[in-house]
Amino acid sequence: MVAIVVEPDQDETHAAVLRGLAAFNEAKIGPRNTKPLAISLRDESGAIVGGLVGELKWEWLHVDLLWIDGEHRGAGFGEALVAQAEQTARNNGARGVYLSTMSLQAPDFYPRLGYRECGRMEDYPVAGHRIHHFTKAL
Repeated sequence: MVAIVVEPDQDETHAAVLRGLAAFNEAKIGPRNTKPLAISLRDESGAIVGGLVGELKWEWLHVDLLWIDGEHRGAGFGEALVAQAEQTARNNGARGVYLSTMSLQAPDFYPRLGYRECGRMEDYPVAGHRIHHFTKAL
């Protein structure tokens, strides 16, 4: 007998699902070769005022987060962070980059850097907004 259980703590289920899915995927396409990526933008005092967080896996870079504080926006730092991430990805054998951004964030930023929109979901995170999915070959 099996049962469907909504768990109060996700840790055990998360670990089991991740192990199972990783084993399945590895059998089909090889090891994930996961490598975290974090690139910071620091001011003169050393405080982080922006950054990019992602993950290299298989032959791709997934950019999970990109943020620049308001005081430093518009000065080219976002482009510089993305360029550094792309170069790091190339150096690690990646063939491309993929990421998502919401309509209230930066959907016009990525096409200027050569990214192609490959999907869109309406009414996310709330009605009237969208999430945009982008990719770029390296």
